[in-house]
Amino acid sequence: MGCVVYAACGLGSFATVGLLAPPAQAALGDDVSAVEHDRVRMHATLQIRRKSNYDIHELATPAGSAVREFVGGSGKVFAVSWSGGWRPNLRDIMGTHYDRYIEATRGQRRARGPVRVELPGMVVVMGGYLRTFWGHVYLTEQLPAGFSPQELE
Repeated sequence: MGCVVYAACGLGSFATVGLLAPPAQAALGDDVSAVEHDRVRMHATLQIRRKSNYDIHELATPAGSAVREFVGGSGKVFAVSWSGGWRPNLRDIMGTHYDRYIEATRGQRRARGPVRVELPGMVVVMGGYLRTFWGHVYLTEQLPAGFSPQELE
């Protein structure tokens, strides 16, 4: 099983941390307790929206950026999405899955536009320009029943 890369943007630029980006720590597969640590560290407000079989923990920073951590019934983060004026640290968001992502995208053609990377068990979608960044990453095998990836957008 290989990876599928729909590259239309510089993958290398998305794999690095924006200089002013506060790190996000609740990585894929982490426990929901990491969300509170993120809220304090980012000086963010937290809003929790409950769905039928998962919760969305949305962290809004004073600078206007948002990180949404999707938590399943098991209490584990199964997806993370972001939007706003900074790019999050992908290593922090992907946690133990980051090295697999980097290895799969190493040597891929760099271009402009949105990026979609499909790996076994994980999907990464991101894009952005001029202080307007967005994206999401999710673990396909941990999605709750009835969850649609479109809910991440």
